Amino acid sequence: MNEDVLVRFLSVGLIDVGGDDTKLEKLQATAIDLAAVLKKTPSKAAAYALIAFDPQAPVDDPVVQETLEALRKRWATYVNTFSGTPIAVVRAILLDALTRAAAEDERIGVAFVNSARNALPFMETGDEQEVWVDVVIAIEKRVDVRAEAEWATPSSITVQAMPFDVPELQAPQIKTARANREHLKKELRAAAGPQYHDPQQGNVATSGNPHWAHNAPQSWVAEFGDRTSVAVADMIDAVVSKTTMEQADLSAPFHALATNVTEYVGAALNAMSGATIGLQRRTNLLWWKEALFSSSARVSYRALTPTAAAAQMAFDLHQQVPTFSPASVSAFLFEAVLVLPSVDQERTFAIHDLVSEAQSHESLVALRSSGSDLITPPIGRGPVMALIAHPDFLNARAESEFQRLTGIPADAQVTLPEWATWIFREMQAARAAIDGVKTARRSRKA
Repeated sequence: MNEDVLVRFLSVGLIDVGGDDTKLEKLQATAIDLAAVLKKTPSKAAAYALIAFDPQAPVDDPVVQETLEALRKRWATYVNTFSGTPIAVVRAILLDALTRAAAEDERIGVAFVNSARNALPFMETGDEQEVWVDVVIAIEKRVDVRAEAEWATPSSITVQAMPFDVPELQAPQIKTARANREHLKKELRAAAGPQYHDPQQGNVATSGNPHWAHNAPQSWVAEFGDRTSVAVADMIDAVVSKTTMEQADLSAPFHALATNVTEYVGAALNAMSGATIGLQRRTNLLWWKEALFSSSARVSYRALTPTAAAAQMAFDLHQQVPTFSPASVSAFLFEAVLVLPSVDQERTFAIHDLVSEAQSHESLVALRSSGSDLITPPIGRGPVMALIAHPDFLNARAESEFQRLTGIPADAQVTLPEWATWIFREMQAARAAIDGVKTARRSRKA
């Protein structure tokens, strides 16, 4: 929705600033301030929304007072413009702030849309209806785009080729020894005869072959052959034994190859997992719907009362799906509850009675425990789940306080499929707000 929410409220006559643009600018500045509060504290989204929805919002509600205080900082004399507490102005400012914050943080959008889908049918919006419809649809479309993308299953999966640079290997380093020529000369002289002539020393004994070739040729040949072969073989062995070859160090290239392969396979598996996660979710949901078994309560839904089963199914579905889930998931839950043979699609129940049962039913312990982790106790306006999650908190069980704390008439009637989707939406909204708080904290630390 491109048009400013406050301007639209002005255009349908819901708020009046006497045609003074400076006053409108003060309202817009207040909305921007509260949008910043929402981005820092997304857990306030549901409370802001439930006051923004309700033309009969109580003046003493903490959110109303917070909004008036923010307005006072921007416009100290606003009380001179409006008679009494300007609830319509407060609601318009809150809706504008929610719209701005949801445009920047889709988690706030989840909290807003889920709260709207539950509460708005019970609010007398009158001339505001067109504004609300446009706002809710615009935010829901943006949220659903992300949810559908996270649940999508592509027709094909593309995995890039593994990057790898072939290393340049060094040639082996060979170190060779040199033959001891003097030693070989001495051994060959010894093989040739009993002595040799040195110009300086004269005849020198070799201590080798005792025969001369011309005296005993046969004996000399045998002696010469034996001694020569030994001398040459020893020299070859000596050179070979001192020859070394250093192999190239292949540890680094093989380590790089192993690392690349590991990373590539991991990326391919992640791509496969990411591409099929939507299909896996849908498969799991179909299995759950057919089995009609509660993994948290460890019991068949058929074994529970229809009212308890509807609440339990809402909780179990919430546990199975992520924060961003398509709107069709709520419709899936609606149909799943209708599968229970004991559920009458047309029968309605007072919402206060359903809350009272959920506050104490022994099978819904996990629902209450999880809710208490996600939702704060009911002080001002808040979700119905706040009463269920904190049944012993002040006024949580009081029928007279039900509408003040939730904005919903205690005798408002819903069917069991509607009750299940109500709980599911509120838990999804609460988790989205908690996720938003964590994201905001990480952003501030970064």
